[in-house]
Amino acid sequence: MAFSLLPAFEWLQGTHIGETIRHSAALIALLEIVHLIGLALLIGTILMVDLSLLGRGIGRQPVSRIARELRNWTIAGLAIMLASGPLILTSEAVRCYKTPAFWVKMALLALAITFHFTIHRRVVQADPPGASAKAVARVSLALWFGVALAGKGIAIFQPS
Repeated sequence: MAFSLLPAFEWLQGTHIGETIRHSAALIALLEIVHLIGLALLIGTILMVDLSLLGRGIGRQPVSRIARELRNWTIAGLAIMLASGPLILTSEAVRCYKTPAFWVKMALLALAITFHFTIHRRVVQADPPGASAKAVARVSLALWFGVALAGKGIAIFQPS
């Protein structure tokens, strides 16, 4: 017999928070706006750092300085998304469970966070960045844009 997380997702959706959010168009809209603000902060700051790694960013500043100055904004964007995302999930947990794009997003998010705080951070902190900097920037951008696209896929592709 296969292990299923469906009962946990059904429970999550049935919580008071899930019910309250699901039945309030204003709360859903507010949470989605907050989530998108977090996404803009996160991807915007990462884009600035990664474009610098690719030689297309702020040319006169070392990448390590750019990353250091944007670090708090990057973390704020991630924190906003990690706080608002689960609240959005509570309002439609069962639909998300049945939507492949949700699982793709979660997998990419785990990979992106791990990559960002390990490999990406080491390359960015090196002064100057090593020979792998461009490859690291490309992987970073692919992962984070993948997270965003998969998130959009959750809204577009309905479970069968």
